[in-house]
Amino acid sequence: MANRESNKEFFSYQGTINRKDYIINMLILIALYTGISFVNFESFAPYISYKILLNILIFMASLFKFVILFSALSVIFRRIADFSLYKSYKFNLTMKRIFVFLYVLPVLYLFCIRYFLDITPALANILDIIVIFVFIPLACITSVIFCFIKGN
Repeated sequence: MANRESNKEFFSYQGTINRKDYIINMLILIALYTGISFVNFESFAPYISYKILLNILIFMASLFKFVILFSALSVIFRRIADFSLYKSYKFNLTMKRIFVFLYVLPVLYLFCIRYFLDITPALANILDIIVIFVFIPLACITSVIFCFIKGN
């Protein structure tokens, strides 16, 4: 796909996305993520005769939430590519660095790195507080701001 073409795919880091499709895709992804988060899979335990099936169901729901999160990251990345397409190289590079610092690093921390920090609980607690109270609100605010920035 050419870099100037706008697409509506959920899991593609190529191309750009316009404001309307960005808002629609983000609302769909947010609704799916919150819907899966509010389901209590432990309540299905009396209906599932084997504990392993319940664990598989919980794992599949977690994996689905992970895929939804990376789909949201791809939508945000394509939105950044849309409004920084014809800007200067420095602006484009700065926006991609902000994307990595504000979106990718907290996601990698919460889903991967956090489990390796169990040997130092004090450091893990400090990083949890920083990610939850600094990075996540900033990421939410900037993703809303991206709705209003006019692309090319």
